[in-house]
Amino acid sequence: MSTSVNELIASNPDRLVGLKQVLRGIAEGNVWCVIVSLDSDDFVKQRVLEAVGNSKICVKYFDNKSKLGSMVGIDVAAAVVGLVRATR
Repeated sequence: MSTSVNELIASNPDRLVGLKQVLRGIAEGNVWCVIVSLDSDDFVKQRVLEAVGNSKICVKYFDNKSKLGSMVGIDVAAAVVGLVRATR
C-alpha cells in the first residue's frame, strides 16, 4: 500500500522546501523522498529528477503547488519538498 503525500508530510516534520534547498539536500544525501508539484515549471521537475537519478530516493507527485505550500506550513506555493532523513 502506498503512502499518500498528506501522510508523508504529516509524519515527517523535517523537510526542505524549494528547489535550491532540495537539490542541496539530495546532493548531501539528506533527502529520502521528494514531492514534486505537477503544476511546477518543467525545468524544476527536470532538475529534481536529474538530481535523484538512479538513487533510491522516493519521488511522489502532488497536484498543486499552492496546496503543497499550505501543507508544509508556508504562505506561498511550493514546487518541490524534500523529506529529510532522521538523524541518528
